[in-house]
Amino acid sequence: MNELLGNRIASRRYSPAPIGGRVMEAARDTFKKRGFAQVQILSHWPEIVGETLAEYCAPEKLSFPRFSKAEKQKGPSTGAVLTLRVEGPAAVEIKHLEPQIVSRINAYYGYDAVARLKLVQGPLPHKPVRKRRKIRALTPDERKKLGQELESIQETPLRGALARLGERVIGANKG
Repeated sequence: MNELLGNRIASRRYSPAPIGGRVMEAARDTFKKRGFAQVQILSHWPEIVGETLAEYCAPEKLSFPRFSKAEKQKGPSTGAVLTLRVEGPAAVEIKHLEPQIVSRINAYYGYDAVARLKLVQGPLPHKPVRKRRKIRALTPDERKKLGQELESIQETPLRGALARLGERVIGANKG
């Protein structure tokens, strides 16, 4: 038994590491060249600016001004210019919202990292379209059982809403 267990542990020890762990290592240099020492702003962009704005713009480069060595030692770099790739006529709206966007980014970083935005118009990468889950029709037995579960509810609008929810939940499960 120990031999079998020992071989299993040894095989894991010498197996290749998962590729997901290596991707970030490979991409880190590319992100640093574009000024993103912390890649969280890229991955959390929709949370920072909101889902609606994130559909029309994406961070492309973060450029910090050049400082002397003495100035760099004072603290984190400030006064950066964030280059955003903006799709089509949304640039006007984003330029109008620049103070709010800069404020949100700085709140995310925890200090005044970004001073202004630079907008570059161009196409954004297409996001994959999420497939809608197919909801099957309930069988007569399922519909009857759902009705029995909901008959104790007195409020008609609430009962109707719960019935629709129940139909979707039961219909989403494979019957």
